[in-house]
Amino acid sequence: MSTTTSKLGLVKPEFTDEVEHTILSLANNFQKLDDVAYQYLNSPPVLGFFDANTVKLNVVLKIGGYWGWVNLRSGNAAPVWSSLKSYISGDVVVPERDNGHYYICTQSGTSGITEPIFPVSDNGQVKDTRGGNTWISNHMYSVNNIVFPNIDNGKYYVCIQAGESGNTEPVWQTLDGTTTYDKNAVWRTYKTATWKESGVAALFRPFGKID
Repeated sequence: MSTTTSKLGLVKPEFTDEVEHTILSLANNFQKLDDVAYQYLNSPPVLGFFDANTVKLNVVLKIGGYWGWVNLRSGNAAPVWSSLKSYISGDVVVPERDNGHYYICTQSGTSGITEPIFPVSDNGQVKDTRGGNTWISNHMYSVNNIVFPNIDNGKYYVCIQAGESGNTEPVWQTLDGTTTYDKNAVWRTYKTATWKESGVAALFRPFGKID
């Protein structure tokens, strides 16, 4: 009769066991070993769901580095939001400063200059155009100022050459990356990205600093 180990509950077959039962037991053993095996990475995970207490070990060990990372909160891992980056629907991010949530891109576009104020309410949404204002005439604009046309066209515009805007609103270019000339100011076109709160974020933190 087969017995089991005390720690992982692995089956120890006896020679009298049936062949099929032995094969299934060994397959189950291999799965249990795989489930508890450490994974070696270059950096903490940024995609997928992870249970709390999940540990990932660092494949590159050096003085000043860490043995690895441990997840302190069950949830979905995601990369940190980046400015002026092209995102597509389905991409996920977390804020630079952890707020316990992760966000899915619901409208493809380019992120803004400044990280948006991500909502923490369930399914809350935000446009990635923080700091933007509706264009006004005869106004001095600085590089990286963001404006919207007075008639929304789903785009936002980043000032790439400082200067005074014209007397009348320019005819805005709508193709991403193209420029609009506005008296002395020049604007670059970007499609607005939108984010939706989508649940709890994983929280990987380094452990075991190597001195």
